[in-house]
Amino acid sequence: MMVLKRLYVLLMAAWLCAGVVSAAPLQVSEQLDILARTAKAENGWFVQPTQDKDWNKWHYAVTDLNHDGNLEILLAKAGSFDGTQELRCEELNEGKWTRHGGIHLVGGSHMPDILTGEEYGQFTVLYDAQKKRYIYLFTETIMHGEFEAVHTRYALWLNGVLQVEELGFSTWQLSGYDGSVKQHYYLPRWRATSTEGAQRISSKRYAQLAKEQFSNSVEQSAQIKWIKAEELWPLVKNSKPYNLLEDSFAVFTKSTSTGDGILPHT
Repeated sequence: MMVLKRLYVLLMAAWLCAGVVSAAPLQVSEQLDILARTAKAENGWFVQPTQDKDWNKWHYAVTDLNHDGNLEILLAKAGSFDGTQELRCEELNEGKWTRHGGIHLVGGSHMPDILTGEEYGQFTVLYDAQKKRYIYLFTETIMHGEFEAVHTRYALWLNGVLQVEELGFSTWQLSGYDGSVKQHYYLPRWRATSTEGAQRISSKRYAQLAKEQFSNSVEQSAQIKWIKAEELWPLVKNSKPYNLLEDSFAVFTKSTSTGDGILPHT
C-alpha cells in the first residue's frame, strides 16, 4: 500500500509539473481576438506608417506552422532588384507574444520568398513523422536583369525559432536572339562534394531534393491567404480586423488538414 501511495504522489507531482510547464493553448477564437486587439498596441505586430516608409508593402497571414495550437502572425515583405525579402513570425503563447527570428542552419543569408503575385500563396508542406515536424517548401527568385534568374529552394519550419535550410538552386537564362532557355540545377555549396563550388545535378534529382533531405515524409500542396497592409490598416485602426484574420487562418488550416489524415495534427 505504501508503494502505491508513493506512486500516486509521484504521478500527481508529474501531472502538476506538466500543467505548469505547458498549459493548453487558448481557443482559436480567443487567440484571434487577442491578435485583433494587439495589432497596433505598443510593440504590436502591424507595421504602421510611422514605423516603415514602405509599410504598405507588407503582407500578413495567420497560421499554425507547427500545429501546436498556438497561432502565429506571419509578416512578409517582397524583395526587389535592389533588396532581399523580409520574413517575420510572431507566435501567441498563453496570451503572450513570442517573436521568432529566422535563422539559417546552413547555406546562404537570404530568406525564402513566401509571397506570390496571387492572393493565395501556394506552397508544399511535408510531415516528418520521425521528428514530428511540419516542413514548408518555398522558392526565392532573384532576377539578374530581364533574361537571367536564380531560383533557390528552401525548407522552413518552426521549432523555437524560424529555421531555414537551403536545399538547392537553379539558374535560368533566356536567349535574347532565338528565345531558347538554358536551365541548370545545383546542390548548394555546403552540400557539394567538391570544395570549389556548387555541384551540378539533374533536373530529376533537383525535384527530389526535399524528399532526399526529409526521407519518409508525406507531402501535399497547401495555401496561405495573405492580407495586404493597405486592406488591413483601416480595420486595424478601428480595432476590427478579426474577420480578415479569421478568414486567413481558415484557409491555412483547411489546406493543411485532410479528411484522410495524411497530415496529422499534434
